[in-house]
Amino acid sequence: MNKNLRRKVQLTMAALLLLSAVSSASAADYGARFLQQYGVKASIAPAMTPSRSDADGLLERYAPIESKTNQPRNVVSGTNPHNGSDMAMASGERVYAILPGKITEIKSNTSAQLGSVIIDHDTDGDGNPDGVYVQYVHIDPAGSGSYGIAVGDYVTETTVIGTVDRAKRYNPHLHIQQVSRGKSNSADIQTMPMYLFYRHTSLETWNAGSDLDYISADWQKGNVLYLTAYAATDNPQSNRYDRNRPVEIQLHYKIGATGKWKMSSTKFRLSNANTMRYQIDLKQATGASKGQKVYVYAAAIRANDPTFPNKANYRHGLWPQFYKQPDRVLYAGSSVRADAASRVFTIQ
Repeated sequence: MNKNLRRKVQLTMAALLLLSAVSSASAADYGARFLQQYGVKASIAPAMTPSRSDADGLLERYAPIESKTNQPRNVVSGTNPHNGSDMAMASGERVYAILPGKITEIKSNTSAQLGSVIIDHDTDGDGNPDGVYVQYVHIDPAGSGSYGIAVGDYVTETTVIGTVDRAKRYNPHLHIQQVSRGKSNSADIQTMPMYLFYRHTSLETWNAGSDLDYISADWQKGNVLYLTAYAATDNPQSNRYDRNRPVEIQLHYKIGATGKWKMSSTKFRLSNANTMRYQIDLKQATGASKGQKVYVYAAAIRANDPTFPNKANYRHGLWPQFYKQPDRVLYAGSSVRADAASRVFTIQ
């Protein structure tokens, strides 16, 4: 049994024993950038949620997602698109580490609700941090006493790292994001996808992680590219959290390294209405021949909903995730930004 699985089993058994015993907006600055990574992050360990339904931190609670990473927003204050995932958690609610790891930064800036903790997480269960940093924001970091933490501490999934701060500048919630550095003031810090932490779990748990990223769950079968895309909305009219499909998903591409960028007339089509997964045949959409390399990125255009009206002027999120407020047509005037944002596929 590998160490990740052993840790999960141990936590589950502890939870069962406990049950039998009881009978029962963004905190980051506007210089933040997005970064999509492939390959090395694909084997990341399934994480626990930062919200739990018991004091010992053994029973996971999947708090509704109010706003997803890379999701276009209609906001006065905060990054756009959103550079993290907002979870509906109440003021004073305990926040737990999602994986074991070492604390690299604690900010007790609670005057503006910007207290935060960054943890360098151990994603392979060997007891050593792996350079996978997650920042927990809008919290009051745990101080002295039984829940006290300090930079350099090694924590586990049952460690309370703080509590959700009370309303000041924002409504109480937890903002969580994966970042590329262990210090939030690093000049080159970037925001990365969150769904990889949960993609190996069931569809009932945040849609296998896709609730956390506006566009996510990318995979390929032959020439068919699959993306999962939808907005998470805190609907004040129905008092529930809605999943809203994009108006459309556009494919932008070029054939070969020296090709010319353009938008395909073929759009992504809905493949699975339950999971909101979309698909496109790259060979058909680009006209490329077998063996040719195609460079692609996608733009998901957000539809109107109670928190995203017609007046919202920034309406798209890109896949792969790329910078703050990126142009939808990255290659207007120059191909440099499109080249940097794209992913390369070889037509089969």
